[in-house]
Amino acid sequence: MFWKRKKSQLESQKEPLFSQVRSNDEEMQDAHRLAAESIDGFRQHTQRPGNHICAAKLRFRDPNLSERLGEDRFVYLWLTSVSHEAEGNVFVGTFFEVPPELLDWHQPGQRLQFEGDDIFDWFVNDDGYLFGGYTMRVTRSRLPEGERLAYDTYTGVKQWVQMARN
Repeated sequence: MFWKRKKSQLESQKEPLFSQVRSNDEEMQDAHRLAAESIDGFRQHTQRPGNHICAAKLRFRDPNLSERLGEDRFVYLWLTSVSHEAEGNVFVGTFFEVPPELLDWHQPGQRLQFEGDDIFDWFVNDDGYLFGGYTMRVTRSRLPEGERLAYDTYTGVKQWVQMARN
């Protein structure tokens, strides 16, 4: 599972697996919308007992690249061990992978408090059964059929749970 740093076929490189996505990617925009519409479901998952993993994808401004290009550029990162704190109605999560360009501001293991509106995607992995993960589903769908099993292994997914549409 990528959030536990286990080796897999996709993780032969030394750096974490990050991918570029254009800001006008309609499938990813739809994935963000679906995640936003289902934040209450994510909140419920974070509050239920059990040994499941809750993660949230957040957007971070890349200060150096933004300054160099003269326009805002962003990086999306997953935070794990996400919990919801009813007092203040906030989430708290832990950085597990940080690209080199953001290491001056964030470190693996650092905890961060954020609001539901800050979440661009979320997932819950309950012993290999994945709920949410809308952007992950788009990424997987774009892989050649022969690479999807390696992606599933890398992400720790045995079953992509069908999500109900609103």
